[in-house]
Amino acid sequence: MSDVMLLAAIAAPLTLAIAAILPAARPLVLRLAVTAPLPALVLALLAPPSTLSEPWLIMGTVIGLDSVSKIFLAFTAILWAAAAATARRWMRGDVHATGFITCFLLAMTGNIGLILAQDVFSFYALFALMSFASFGLVVHARSDKAYSAGRLYIAFVVAGELALFAGLLLATNEAGSPLLADLRMAELSGLSVALMIGGFAVKLGIMPLHFWLPPAHGAAPVPASAVLSGAMIKAGLFGMLSGLPLGLYAYTDHATVMMAAGLVTIFAAALIGAREESPKAVLGFSSVSQM
Repeated sequence: MSDVMLLAAIAAPLTLAIAAILPAARPLVLRLAVTAPLPALVLALLAPPSTLSEPWLIMGTVIGLDSVSKIFLAFTAILWAAAAATARRWMRGDVHATGFITCFLLAMTGNIGLILAQDVFSFYALFALMSFASFGLVVHARSDKAYSAGRLYIAFVVAGELALFAGLLLATNEAGSPLLADLRMAELSGLSVALMIGGFAVKLGIMPLHFWLPPAHGAAPVPASAVLSGAMIKAGLFGMLSGLPLGLYAYTDHATVMMAAGLVTIFAAALIGAREESPKAVLGFSSVSQM
């Protein structure tokens, strides 16, 4: 039963996103989007820790649930469900509703899937799916402001994904295993750790890698802005917990940079956000500060 629930958690939003291709199914997809994260929520609340291996998929996919991923999966599913319920009303009558709900469901698939991924390749694929699908949410309004925010967003996404990809490949080679659990136990090189930190820091919005986040919040519709700040940027924190050997080996230079950047980010983002007039921009800077 746990294996079925693991697959259903990822398959539910992905199936609805694919169904949105069919014109006749689009109204139903918009109504059913609120149910897409429910299998993930049930999995987080009721299922015991488990692992499922699918050697034929990608380069050997391993998905599963542990004590850390259960926590992230629970609040992530709740946030996506709440945002989907809001989106159903928000998108009523919107000419771009189909594009929004398709990108919304694809981003949801990536966000939920990366929490369940236990190997490097599926984790990266799902992380990238979430990041690139979110571009459609940022530019949804098709305005000059939205396109400007979208260009800034996609530039940071591409840079972050390249750094993360390189870091994960180096770490996989150094650990001798594609499993994230083995990366957490290995003594990785300073370069691979720095690349992974950089890739995840872009998603977290750590200063000075935060420039994409407030404009993206301001341009995206409210339901998308909610999951951007509530769920998706936390994927950077989850990635650090999943792939870095925290507490086992000392990386003093990395630690110094991270502590300095974190200290600046906590206070500077809050002070800058207090000067903003747009509530969504304030939320963006607040998210930067808190993360």
